[in-house]
Amino acid sequence: MAGLSVPLDPLATAAAVGLLVLVFARALLHKAADFAAFRQSVEDYRVVPASVAGPAALALGAAELAVTLGLLLPATRVPAALGAIGLLALYAGAMAANLLRGRTAIDCGCGGPGQPIGWILVGRNAVLAAAAALVLLPVAPRSLGILDMIAVPVMVLATWLVILAVEQLARSFAHIRHMRESGIE
Repeated sequence: MAGLSVPLDPLATAAAVGLLVLVFARALLHKAADFAAFRQSVEDYRVVPASVAGPAALALGAAELAVTLGLLLPATRVPAALGAIGLLALYAGAMAANLLRGRTAIDCGCGGPGQPIGWILVGRNAVLAAAAALVLLPVAPRSLGILDMIAVPVMVLATWLVILAVEQLARSFAHIRHMRESGIE
């Protein structure tokens, strides 16, 4: 049955939006707290010339702010979700390009404690882009009830904890890789 589309439950859309807002807000806070370190991360990726790393870092921060605010408003949610997908794909692509070049000692600049780039983070960004794609799907015409209002933060928090665990795993793998490369067993 070509063209048949089952609308997504609004609970899933709300949880995806909540998670994305949390992820992008954390990234923004990280960038604002130490913009010089983020600018250095942008330069370290070697995707843009060093002379434009500062403006590129500002543009990325502005884009993340636009995505975060846009996701909060139903009228701008679709373009914001498209922006989120674009940013996450850009970040995953920059990480993958550097990993394929053997450059693993770059701080991802994602937010939170410093973490070197790795395939786990590329995968995390792909999963987050898929969550943003959920926002683009048709939504079933039902209002969120009181139980939904409880479920959304629980779903967001549970997913957030999984993301934090994945990031810790990525840091641990990077530390082990560094120890092996340094000859420390």
